[in-house]
Amino acid sequence: MKAFQLIALFLLLQLPAWASSPAAYRVKSHDILIEGTSNIQSWTAEVEKVSGSFSFTLENRRIIDIHDVNLKIEASSIKGSEGRRMDSKIYEALDTSSHPTISFVLREVTSLAENPGTFRISTRGVLTIAGVSRVVNLDTVGRVLANGDLEFTGSQTIKMSDHRIAPPTALLGTLRTGDEVTLNYKILLQSN
Repeated sequence: MKAFQLIALFLLLQLPAWASSPAAYRVKSHDILIEGTSNIQSWTAEVEKVSGSFSFTLENRRIIDIHDVNLKIEASSIKGSEGRRMDSKIYEALDTSSHPTISFVLREVTSLAENPGTFRISTRGVLTIAGVSRVVNLDTVGRVLANGDLEFTGSQTIKMSDHRIAPPTALLGTLRTGDEVTLNYKILLQSN
C-alpha cells in the first residue's frame, strides 16, 4: 500500500512538467489571401496548399512558449483571381519549377503577450520565396480554441523585389503589377 502511495505522489508531482511539455501541431485548415495592385486594377490570389511542423507549450489553455514554426506553401497552389494566365505569370515570377516551396521558419519569439482571450505574438524568422531568403519580423494574433486547436491570424506586407522577384507584367508590358503584396492569413492548427 505504501508503494502505491509513493507512486501516486510521484505521478502527481510530475503532472506540472507533463502539462507544460511542448506539443506538436499540424495545419488543420487555412485561409491565405494575397492582395496586390497593378497600374490597371487590384488583384488577389489564394493559397490552396499549406503544410508544416509546429511546436508549442500550452498551460491552462494559454500559449506559454513557441518552440518551432516551419510553415510551407506549395507555390504552384497559388491561384490568381484572373484565371490561368495570371496563374502562369505567378508561377513564372516565383520560378516554381526551381523553387516549388515558399517557407517561413521561426528564429525567435520577440514578444508573447496575453490579451483577454488572445495572444499578441511578435516573431523573427526566415522567409524564403523563389529561392531567396530574408529575415522578417512577423506579428500575429493567436487563440486557443475550446477544442484545443490553435488559430493564428495576421497580415504581412512583402516587397517582391526583396526576394529578387520582378513584378509580373502582361499585355506586352502595359499591365504592371506593384512591387508590394499583402498576405492576409488565418491558420488553424491541431495537435498531432
